[in-house]
Amino acid sequence: MKKLLAILSIVPIIFLSGCWSSREINTMAIVIGIGIDKTESGYLVTVQVLNQKAIASKKPVDEPSVILYSEEGKNLEEIMRRFTTKTSSILYNAHLRIVVIGEDVAKDGIKDILDFFARGHEFRTDFFFVITKDTTANRVLSILTPFEGVPGMKMFDSLKNSEDTWASTKSIRIVELVNDILADGKNPVITGVEVTDEITDNKMATTSIDALKQTQVTNRTKYFGLGAFKKDKLVGWLDEDESKGYNYIIGNVKETVGYAEYGQKVKITYEVISAKSEIKADLVNGKPTMNVKIDIIANIGTVDGEFDVSKKENEKILSDIAEKKVKLICKKVLNKTQKDLKTDIFEFGEVIHREYPKVWEKIKDDWNNEFVNIPVKITVDVKINQLGQITKPFFIKEKE
Repeated sequence: MKKLLAILSIVPIIFLSGCWSSREINTMAIVIGIGIDKTESGYLVTVQVLNQKAIASKKPVDEPSVILYSEEGKNLEEIMRRFTTKTSSILYNAHLRIVVIGEDVAKDGIKDILDFFARGHEFRTDFFFVITKDTTANRVLSILTPFEGVPGMKMFDSLKNSEDTWASTKSIRIVELVNDILADGKNPVITGVEVTDEITDNKMATTSIDALKQTQVTNRTKYFGLGAFKKDKLVGWLDEDESKGYNYIIGNVKETVGYAEYGQKVKITYEVISAKSEIKADLVNGKPTMNVKIDIIANIGTVDGEFDVSKKENEKILSDIAEKKVKLICKKVLNKTQKDLKTDIFEFGEVIHREYPKVWEKIKDDWNNEFVNIPVKITVDVKINQLGQITKPFFIKEKE
C-alpha cells in the first residue's frame, strides 16, 4: 500500500515539469519592430531587438537601447529562420509593437505579409502596421531617439497619441486590416511614416551613438497622413487635411485642433473635444445615395484678430465658419477618393449592404465604378462649448 501511494505521488510530478516550449529570457532576442522592404529576389527584413544589456543596466551605458539585424530572402518565413545565423539568441515576437511596410511592398500588395503574421503562433494581434513614404522600412527602424527610449515603442505610443489628439492618423491592427481587405464594400487605410531632416542644437536623434554626440542634423520619424488601399494594394496618399476629413467622416475623431477664417483678418482656432458621425444610405429613383451627419463639440482656443466672441450675434458666426471648414476638408477627401484614387475607404458599400441588401447584390460586383459616381451629402453641426478663460482679446479697443 505504501509503495502504491509513493508511486501515485510521483506520477503528477512528471506532468508538472513545466511548459515544453518555455525559454530562458537571456536566450531570447525580444523583437519590438519589424521592417519589410522589397528587393529584386523577395524581401529585406529588418528587426529591431531590445538591447537587454542597455535596458537592464542601472548605470548609464554608452549603447543604444536596440540592436538592428537585417536579412534578405524570398519569403518572410525563410528570412526569419535565417536570422539564427546572425545571433545566438532566438527571435521572440510576442512583444512586437510595430510593423513597418515599405512603400514599394505596399504598392505590390500585402496579402502574403498579412498571411505570415496571422499564421505565426508567436505573434499577438495588438501591434500596429504603418507604411513608409519616400523612404524604406530599414531606414525608419534605424532612427534612434535616445530621449524617448525604445524607438519601436515610441512609434507605437506616438501613433496612438496622434490618433487620439490630432486626428490625422489611424492605428490599425491585423484583425481590422484583414477584415477591411476581405470586405466587399470597404478598403483599408494605413498611416504613413517618413524620415525628416531637422537642424537642432539638442542632438535629439540620429542613426549612431557616435554621431549622436557630434551632429546637429537630426533624422526623425514623423507620421504623414494616410495611405489609401484598394484591397491589399496601396493606390495613393491622403495629406493631413484629407486624413482629418476621412476620420471625421468615419467617426474616428476623439480630439483635435482646427482653425477657420472669418474674413481676411480674423482666424479662430477650435479645440474639438468630441466628434460623432453617422453614415446612412438612401435610395433615389432606385439608386443609392449617401448621407453623412457629423456632430462636433468644440471650445474656442485662440482668436487672432479683432473678433469679440462674447457678443450674442457672433455665436452663430463661430459655429458657421467651423462647420464650413470641416465640411470643406470632408469634401476634399471625398473628391480625392472618388475622382483620383477610386477606392471606397469610408465603408459606404458596407452601409448599403446592411440597409439595402437587394440593391447591394446588384451593384457589388461593379462597386468601384458605382462608388466614384455616388452622390454624398455632408451635414456638419458644431456646438461651441466654452469660449475660453477670456471672451475678448486684450487688444480690442472699446469704441467710444
